[in-house]
Amino acid sequence: MAYQPTGEDPLLGRAQIAKLAGVSRPTVTAWEKQEADFPSSRRSNGRDYFRHSEVRRWLDRRPVPTAHLLTGEPVGTTYGDRLGKRERDGQRPTGPVAPGQRSTTGSPYRVPTGAVDQPRPETRRIVADLMGGPVDRVRGAASALDYLNLLFCLHYLRGADADSFDALAGRARSATGLDEVARLLRDIGRATDEDLRASGVHSSMTQALERLEPRTARDLRGVVEAMGRLDEDVFGLILDEYEQRAALGSGEFFTPRAVVRLTTRLACSQFGPGRPRSVYDPYARDGGFLIEAAAACAVDEDGSPRPAPVRTYGETRRAETWRLATMNLLLHGVSPALELKGTAPWNGGGPAQAPRASYDIVLTNPPFNMSDAGRAERSDGRWAYGAPPLDNDNLAYVQHCLAVLNEGGRAGVIMPNKAGNSGHEAERTIRRNLVESGVVDCVIALPAHLFTGTAVPVSVWLLRHHGDPCDSTLFLDARHMGAKNGSRRVLGPRDAELLLDSYRMHREDDAHGPHPRSTAADHRVPGALVSREELRRSDYSLNPLDHVERRRSGEDDPEQRLGSARERLGRAEAALRDVREAVARRPSAEGRVRNRPAAVTSLDTLCEIQAGPSYSRLGKAQRSSHGPVPVVFPQHLKDRRISDEVKERTTEETARRLRGFALREQDIVCVRSGAIVAPALVREHQVDWLMSPNVLRVRVRAQQRGRVLPEYLFHHLCLDGTVAWMRDRAAATAAPSLRSESLGTLRIPVPELAEQRSVVAALTELDELDRAHREVAAALQDTRTALADVLLAPSAPDTSTRRHERRAP
Repeated sequence: MAYQPTGEDPLLGRAQIAKLAGVSRPTVTAWEKQEADFPSSRRSNGRDYFRHSEVRRWLDRRPVPTAHLLTGEPVGTTYGDRLGKRERDGQRPTGPVAPGQRSTTGSPYRVPTGAVDQPRPETRRIVADLMGGPVDRVRGAASALDYLNLLFCLHYLRGADADSFDALAGRARSATGLDEVARLLRDIGRATDEDLRASGVHSSMTQALERLEPRTARDLRGVVEAMGRLDEDVFGLILDEYEQRAALGSGEFFTPRAVVRLTTRLACSQFGPGRPRSVYDPYARDGGFLIEAAAACAVDEDGSPRPAPVRTYGETRRAETWRLATMNLLLHGVSPALELKGTAPWNGGGPAQAPRASYDIVLTNPPFNMSDAGRAERSDGRWAYGAPPLDNDNLAYVQHCLAVLNEGGRAGVIMPNKAGNSGHEAERTIRRNLVESGVVDCVIALPAHLFTGTAVPVSVWLLRHHGDPCDSTLFLDARHMGAKNGSRRVLGPRDAELLLDSYRMHREDDAHGPHPRSTAADHRVPGALVSREELRRSDYSLNPLDHVERRRSGEDDPEQRLGSARERLGRAEAALRDVREAVARRPSAEGRVRNRPAAVTSLDTLCEIQAGPSYSRLGKAQRSSHGPVPVVFPQHLKDRRISDEVKERTTEETARRLRGFALREQDIVCVRSGAIVAPALVREHQVDWLMSPNVLRVRVRAQQRGRVLPEYLFHHLCLDGTVAWMRDRAAATAAPSLRSESLGTLRIPVPELAEQRSVVAALTELDELDRAHREVAAALQDTRTALADVLLAPSAPDTSTRRHERRAP
């Protein structure tokens, strides 16, 4: 979730609205209670706040009664006119300001409550510029890390102490000599240290910044001004740029956001309402796992806020990462319960300052030991699954994560692929005991080059408490996923969704048997569900490549798969030709769109907006993978459609009881809680499917059907600007949650029906072409993969004998 710009559109309290509109405070309360179209409030730290732009639009439509006109105000003056005049005259509201937001006299910025997935191109450009020439011009003889500390101090102060940042930025604009620059750097560090000390962090940023030696005042001024233009979460982006340029190779600071989100969602997916309650990271790096988990656990499945925040705790071994992670956590509203320890987390019996010795969720990306382990084993420590080698901590971290899990808990650990099938006797013993205990739920092989400066192939290990064992382990192969970005590979949100869907589908099929509609095509990621007996025969390998490839070669004929892929490609190309011909036969729709001025009204005037049923009415207990009625969740909204691959289902009896939440043709479904994506339009065969607690239904009111087309509204809601608007409204809580009241305030231009039909026709043509091209691209990729298997794949190895055939003791 990105920071929300608030200087141009700040949040106002009721007293501030009253002052700007020239009315009493009780009048604002009366408006709010009596006027149905009064803007929706946003709750923050026990107070209600209102978006300036929404208040202004509402006041623009409300004339001031003649008896209440002020001197010089003509008849017909609106309260919006009065507000505008007062702002032009330099008046600014006083009173309480929303937590994390500066007063309206300051710069546009608000402290974030989550982490941004895809920074805007302008943000990327600014950060790339900051990590270029200014590094050497500002640091002088100091280290690049000291320069990095300057960027983070400025970023932190903008969110945590806005007034200090504004004062320091003003001094930077007027500084001319190097003595002034030195004092400014000292005071930036001092302001950061003071704020961090108030949170119990013993920071030393002043010393770090005093080591910097800018060449000129202009160099420092440029850095401060550039940081002032950044209005979204850039912590991870700055770290990523730093690691790329410094070529650290170790990935010491940063875990890619998509990997963090995927691992967190896998671990959190098994919990019901009110859980998990605690999260732990034994190697916290930049604090990303704790931030993501806190955001994911901020609301329950029905979108309602949790009564208490999840308890977080982390450890780190380096003072540099400890300070930076603490600032990152504070900026994201997460308690900075982060301990700087000089020893491994398993030394001393576990977390020293933690109020409890165990946690619902453990998430971590520990340092990798890629060299072959030595022959010696550890003689000290308590290792439930076997003592790890002395010079390799890979499986020591795995065992530590399992040791601190609560009953029913889950752990997500990033491991090098080599940890899954290394030949060291001690590590083979540990893997054997992990498998025999049933604690390895899933292992996902990720693409290479995900991490900056290293091509080490890694996997996500999803682990479970030994009191809730599994009889099989799921292996997924995601090495082909993601997109190239320079020398790196980047997993996108769609990739993470596909992996999560594949995990759910495989596990549901394992629990209930394959669904009647389930086919091999449903599992979009190559995978294999491997029994404990099969793992014994593979010498307890936990490397997905040892299972997924073997399963593919053993169960599928490559020539047959190639033939099927070519048939699919032929069908896709024929469908694309049909769509092109159909579009060519139609009159051009674009020429009929005239963009005449249109009346503008709020969405709730045109539509009924309904939230899904509560979790208590349609929770996990009421759902399965085999009921006759599909239940639509946010992950089913893909490419502006509801996917037909819906595995969440419920009974006809539940559907009758919740018939008020059924979908009709041309209803629009929006995300209510979770990552906000473009809405979807309900198609004919999806009638009577049920909404989940996590979505909203938008349905044109009966009296408005002759005024507005559902398809026109749908295309308007899919606009990039509209989706960004919805994300903004959802950003009031730690995890995105869009209220129906907030969505209802969206302003919609409503042209004549003829123009609406032209708009719908033009965009529908492009949607049809887009889907046809996507299907051809997917079929072409399948054909290429199948052909490569036929031409290049070696024969399957003989698995009848193993060098290390073993059985559990």
